[in-house]
Amino acid sequence: MKAIIILITTLMSAFCTAQVLINRTTASSSSVVLEFGNEAKGIVLEPIDLLSSPSTGTLIFDDNSGSFRYFNGTSWSPVITGGTSNSVTSYPASGQIILNDSNSAADGIFIIEDDARAMVLPVVPNGALTIKEPSIGHMYYDPVSQSIKVFNGVSWTSF
Repeated sequence: MKAIIILITTLMSAFCTAQVLINRTTASSSSVVLEFGNEAKGIVLEPIDLLSSPSTGTLIFDDNSGSFRYFNGTSWSPVITGGTSNSVTSYPASGQIILNDSNSAADGIFIIEDDARAMVLPVVPNGALTIKEPSIGHMYYDPVSQSIKVFNGVSWTSF
């Protein structure tokens, strides 16, 4: 009986579509894989040094430059402008969470793999004025300035 339940559960999970909503009850679009609510909060990427062998598309907050960097497949590039199963997999031993590809070869803590959907940042109008005590790497989308805001430890920067 256990084997049948495990088989049915496994087969059902193949048809699931992962959408993670934080402080929201519905997604704003079917193209969203991760979306945050509208509270005066953001997300924080811990400042780290550049990785030696990252996966293409890796986004980090570089501790040395105090800015976001992404790996384009060949080298680390600064973020200047907004430049296949469906599941959520957690790996407690490694501290990883992977969305949409439980067999991902990417190395990271939070990995989103989806060809047709994207992460939506928290939307906080004038967040630099309302977010109290931001952490280094704190980021959100500001619809007033139509830019992504990032706290570099001293001030908010835009891209």
